[in-house]
Amino acid sequence: MTGKWTDGSKALGKFDFATQKGIYGELSLQGYDSELVLHDVEFELYPGEGDLTIHGVIDHSVKVSLIDCIPMASSRKTDAEGNASQYRHTVFPHHIVFGDVHVTDDPMFTSIMVRLTDSSRIFYDFDTFGIVLDPAVVAPIVAEEAKSRHRDIPVGDHPALAYFSGKYSIISVSTEIGTISANNLPTMSLGGPTGSGFTNSIWVEIEFASARSFDGAIEAAYLLEPFFSMVAGRPQRFEEIRMRSHPTKASSEAPSIFEVYSSMKPRLDFPASSRPHPADLPINAVWRPEEFARVLTDWVKREPDWRDARARYSGCLRKLDLFDIDRLVGSANMFDILPSTAVPADIELSEEFETARDQSRKLFLDLPDSPQRTSILVELKRLGKSSLKSKVRHRAAPIVAAVGDKFPELIWVLDQAVNCRNHYVHGPLGKKTIDYAANFHDLGGFFTKTLEFVFAASDLLEGGWDIKEWASRSSTLSHPFYSYKDSYKQHLSIAKALINKPAD
Repeated sequence: MTGKWTDGSKALGKFDFATQKGIYGELSLQGYDSELVLHDVEFELYPGEGDLTIHGVIDHSVKVSLIDCIPMASSRKTDAEGNASQYRHTVFPHHIVFGDVHVTDDPMFTSIMVRLTDSSRIFYDFDTFGIVLDPAVVAPIVAEEAKSRHRDIPVGDHPALAYFSGKYSIISVSTEIGTISANNLPTMSLGGPTGSGFTNSIWVEIEFASARSFDGAIEAAYLLEPFFSMVAGRPQRFEEIRMRSHPTKASSEAPSIFEVYSSMKPRLDFPASSRPHPADLPINAVWRPEEFARVLTDWVKREPDWRDARARYSGCLRKLDLFDIDRLVGSANMFDILPSTAVPADIELSEEFETARDQSRKLFLDLPDSPQRTSILVELKRLGKSSLKSKVRHRAAPIVAAVGDKFPELIWVLDQAVNCRNHYVHGPLGKKTIDYAANFHDLGGFFTKTLEFVFAASDLLEGGWDIKEWASRSSTLSHPFYSYKDSYKQHLSIAKALINKPAD
């Protein structure tokens, strides 16, 4: 199921504005360089003016909606006397929707379908397609088919039969944003001298309890991207997007299907060898569907409160193999923006502490405004709040309780990771114990991977992931969870040697 409208597609058509209809235009799909060029426009568009929606018709019958358009350039023609007559505008569209009706702001979409970068790995339904090579099985089937066609089909010595088991649905999970399912959508060649068989693509669909607007449907899909990135162990992109809507009076009784082209798909440049092996994924929809459904349901339920932190984790994954200072700081800050339900409760201060805090606050409030005054007031306000170290330790505690033997001294490593982060955020504090810059190659990546592993693993574990079962498996090391686990003790030894080394 491959879309017609892909990178490199071009089309001519007529486009409408409220004040002018039937404007000739050329639509070009080319990722970040996509554009609509409009000719003979009677009014001016100002560059940078966004949120425009433009409707048009291309290929004589395909209705196209260009959503969140930004005017990029404009030029005008003049008549013989030098008077301005008409304009030529270039517009950048964020989303382009192809269908049999135009997209409006109304709730019109009942579901959204996306094809992920690693759909076939996340939903590795191996036995659904196959080939039969046994002549005793294949020959009678071919002979029966020949009889039904009134054709004489000779059967050779080595007949083969390609099959699809007919299993379209891989998994279906009811969640708070709707029913999330993964489905096989094969295409079939009917045969001939060029061959026959099946080509499959796997799509994730969200069926909404009630219709959503275009923006609402897109938002729901993008909320799931961090989940699938976490499961795959590398960032996921929506390679293709489809939407369904209720049938309209102007169309057939079947639901309308829209093809969506997004111009701002993030660029991903993976080495071919980095594809995750299905057996390495922490949860598996085919082999352990109940666990997958349990984790996904809980993940969606907590999504509104966890959104910011999970988005930061997804952003870290997009750095691929780059482990720099910014990624280290970002991976620690994920814990600082977790909701209160995911971190230790605030500490109740004694009466003496409260009195000292209030008196100190009054003293500093009386001082002239300055960065130092503001910093102290912020810290006074945070008294009793969970520190970053306490949050990180809290998230790691269930991991240590379940598989602590796989990650000895994990709490010590996390403390050192936070110390390193604090050095780059607050600067050196107290006596210098280690030169982080000189040793960042050995420590920075290990600390970053530790923080990211604890964040993601604790998130899945809270949703019902069986981490003990995961830790007992062998692996090809294609997922960062397993590569971290495999190299953990070696990096722990290096870290302890460097941090415990006597100062020069």
